Amino acid sequence: MSELASKFGLEPLEPRQLLAAPAHVTSSFADNRGEVQITFNLALDPTTVNTRSVFVNLPGADGAFGTADDQKITGRVKLTAGGRRVWYRPADKVPFAAGSSYSIKLNSKRIRDVNGNAIDGEFNGAGAVSGNGVVGGDYLVLSKRNKTSQIARISTIQGNIDVRLFTNETPKNVANFLTYSNAGDFDNLFIQRDIPGFIIQTGKYSITPDNQIATVTPRGPVDNEPHITHNTRGTLALARPDDQNAATDDKGQNEWFFNLSDNSGGQPNDLDNQNGGFTAFGEVTSAAGLAVMDALANHTTINGGNPSLTDLPVINSSTTVQDVANNPQATLIVIRRIAIRNTIVAWPT
Repeated sequence: MSELASKFGLEPLEPRQLLAAPAHVTSSFADNRGEVQITFNLALDPTTVNTRSVFVNLPGADGAFGTADDQKITGRVKLTAGGRRVWYRPADKVPFAAGSSYSIKLNSKRIRDVNGNAIDGEFNGAGAVSGNGVVGGDYLVLSKRNKTSQIARISTIQGNIDVRLFTNETPKNVANFLTYSNAGDFDNLFIQRDIPGFIIQTGKYSITPDNQIATVTPRGPVDNEPHITHNTRGTLALARPDDQNAATDDKGQNEWFFNLSDNSGGQPNDLDNQNGGFTAFGEVTSAAGLAVMDALANHTTINGGNPSLTDLPVINSSTTVQDVANNPQATLIVIRRIAIRNTIVAWPT
């Protein structure tokens, strides 16, 4: 006890430690096939983030969430972004009918941040940070189909591209694109054609789980819907064969491309009118997405030894055709997943 404290009969204060504010959610992403990414302001303790603390469920027979008959979606959980992002990936490519509503729960009784605090998880609405400023509180939300617009999230080795689909303007071509993406056919595609300043094309080939190149099975051809939209920079358009077959000639299927430049009417590469016009069925929504698109196109190309792979982009300039055959996953420009962004809403009470 100090001399001053002794003189006035004061007891020394007990040591106090200021508690750091608990981790809270800053952004949420969920798609229509069950992939979820929840980002926090602080890193989380990795030993507390697993399938015992992160839950993704469908409603059971009663149609209600949070009841005993909820159906758990099997998947795996990992932390990314320096331990700040909880990433849930379903085990199955299509774990349920695409577009079904499902629940997401992060259990605050188990999940801790790096300071040892339970998360502060109360949902405060879309775009708002979670929590009430007090340690504890589960993050409970529903992932539901967006009824006003359809945004496709294209996840690539260079980053994510969000694309607004022209649902009203080109409904047949959008429906065609959704048929493939909702079935998981567009998972693990690679860019098959790269023409600098013009287009990058994909949709024909994918990489299998055992690291082999496979052909995406074409579905029924879709009618062209040209001249309603335009092939401006950052739009997606359907590739069409010119095969002189009445059933498929100038009707697209699974192949599509990004317009790297303005290829609309009056431009040197006028895809609005060439061969009847190509249907642009979506557009990149942001400058960040355009930057990813450009990064995908900024690679050395090689002749892949196939008529549709003569301008094949590869990760490293020294890559050979044999390298691609031996390890396509490590050598090609891969699109990991395409799915539709869902809306995050409050868990019903």
